[in-house]
This record gives sequence, structure tokens and C-alpha cells, in this order.
Amino acid sequence: MVDDIIVKSRDKETVAIVVNKSERSLTIYKGGIPFRVYSVGLGRNGSKDKLYAGDGATPEGRYHIIKKLANSHYYKALLINYPNEEDRRQFIREKRLGNIPRKAGMGGLIEIHGGGKDNMTYGCIALDNKPMDEVFNLVNVGTPVAIVGAVDYENSIAAAIKGL
Repeated sequence: MVDDIIVKSRDKETVAIVVNKSERSLTIYKGGIPFRVYSVGLGRNGSKDKLYAGDGATPEGRYHIIKKLANSHYYKALLINYPNEEDRRQFIREKRLGNIPRKAGMGGLIEIHGGGKDNMTYGCIALDNKPMDEVFNLVNVGTPVAIVGAVDYENSIAAAIKGL
């Protein structure tokens, strides 16, 4: 997942975002090269993969920015396309297995937003306001976003670097 995003960033000379939940970092790639790294805050259960609304987890997967909000409740925000098709399949599967409360909905409105990395979120990715200004100005609607845990991230990065 990460290697695809980095290779496309390199090949198309575009920007991509990789969030590593275990490192609590957001890396901006420009032309396939790490350009900036920022510290982030996550949901109160941010190390877990998001399963349903209210679980406090930050999702993992491949997303893209669908809206830029210059003024939001959390300073500035980048709305991502959570839930995507894989998230929907996972929700249905986990609900059938009884791993999700019966009345729980899927959730949505996951953002990369300002307001401070030290505050816990409900599942979003939070940056301090100055870094949020930088990220906001570097990306566009359609910019790919990969949100991963450490194991996946390390393996994908190693594979992508080998291909450079």
C-alpha cells in the first residue's frame, strides 16, 4: 500500500501522505522523497484499526483527500474518504462475527486536522496548527493518504526503497 503511493508520487512528481500510527508521525512525500515529517495525535484507541463509530480508533488503509476545509472546528482540516470499500467489507465481516456492537454504525468524517497533536481525537489525525498550515498548503483534493501500523509501514517502505 505505502510503496504504491510512494512510487506514484515519484513517477508523477506529486505529493503523498503516509501516517505511521505507531510512530505517531505524518510524512509528506514529494516526488517519492520524504519532504517533511510531523508529529501527530490519534484517536484515544488510535493504535487499533477503526471498526465502527465511537470506537476511538484511527482507521488504517489507503485513502485520499476529498475536501479541504480552511475553517473548521479544529482550525483547518483535510477530509479523507473513510469509509472506503475495504472498510465497508471489514465492517460487515466483523459485525457478522459479533466483534462490533449490534447497534453500532460505521462512522465517518475522518480528518487530518489542526487543533494540536497533544489532544486525543475520536479517530482523526491531529497536528499542531503551524504544521497543519504547511500540510494544508502542500496538498490538494485527490492527494493519496496511507494510514498504517509499524509492521506494514516498515515492510512497504523497504520494498519501495529497493525499487528506487
